Amino acid sequence: MAIAPPRLCGHPKCRTPLHCTQHQAAPWRTLERPSVHRIRGRELQRRRARLFARQPWCVLCLKDGKYTRPTIRDHIVPLAEGGTEDASNEQAICQTCSDQKTHREAQRGLQRQR
Repeated sequence: MAIAPPRLCGHPKCRTPLHCTQHQAAPWRTLERPSVHRIRGRELQRRRARLFARQPWCVLCLKDGKYTRPTIRDHIVPLAEGGTEDASNEQAICQTCSDQKTHREAQRGLQRQR
């Protein structure tokens, strides 16, 4: 039976074995910012249904006078930035608005890391 060769660190030009201590990815959870329990499964589907019944149009498109059906249950304040999983922190948005908002949030996250 063949044995696979040891895997190497994923960092460019680093040839050390997989458990390289120099290039470990930074953990998502820190002591300063505890993780928030995410809603999943049936409870998530119930919350989505209630949200879309309350907000039948994308709230961000409505600001521009466009009527677009929402498909995403979005956190107004992202969980990674201290948002909560309650109804006061959710909004119904379309996929396009979600992609744009996610991009802006990712840019803020990169700025925080620097």
